[in-house]
Amino acid sequence: MKTQNHPDSVLARRRFLQGLAAATAASTLPACETLERDNSQHQLSPVDRAREAGALNTLLAAEYILLDAYAQSAVILTAARDAPSRPQEERDFAALALALVTEFQQDHEAHAALLATTVMNLGGNAVREDEARFTPPHGFRPSVGNVLKLAANEERRAAIAFNRVLKGLQTPDHRFILASIEGVDTQHFMVLKALIEALVDVTPALDTARVVPQPFVSSTESLGGGGGLEAQPLLAVNDAN
Repeated sequence: MKTQNHPDSVLARRRFLQGLAAATAASTLPACETLERDNSQHQLSPVDRAREAGALNTLLAAEYILLDAYAQSAVILTAARDAPSRPQEERDFAALALALVTEFQQDHEAHAALLATTVMNLGGNAVREDEARFTPPHGFRPSVGNVLKLAANEERRAAIAFNRVLKGLQTPDHRFILASIEGVDTQHFMVLKALIEALVDVTPALDTARVVPQPFVSSTESLGGGGGLEAQPLLAVNDAN
């Protein structure tokens, strides 16, 4: 049985991100009149600069939310690694998951830093990290397996969000930044998915059709392409073990 995000938490996150984009656009407009423009941005109108800053700021908030999710996950994994009552194999797996989470955190810290700088270069006020916090989905059970599934769900969500915003940006450098981040988020998702499969069965038979489940991050079927990660169901995070 799959866990559904609690409606209140989903609505709260959506309202926060929507409000953030609107506030960023409003605060950026006055600054755009006097901000010195570099070569990659000189053709953007003040309105377009504000809109672009708002979109990037929304993704910055998403990065901070993901960082907080990883910080909360690290606490759970550390406790599992250090619990003397757990089997050694389980403790070793928790240690591996913790090391992976730590590496992924560093990636997202770099993503957030670059996005914050880009928003400020556009004249916007970058969202603060303490303004974007992660709330686990309703029914989440803290275990090594569920933490990995939770992280995979969030990485997938981030990759799709970056892909959708990217197509609306006008500045080549900004599109390049988002494409670079999106690719890493997708890699994170696939590594986590592989670990989850290993947790379910230590020596699973390799199903090559499932290694990379979709050919695109977001669906391009309307353009004559193929399916995206939206077609993949969220992984349940309420398993008993």
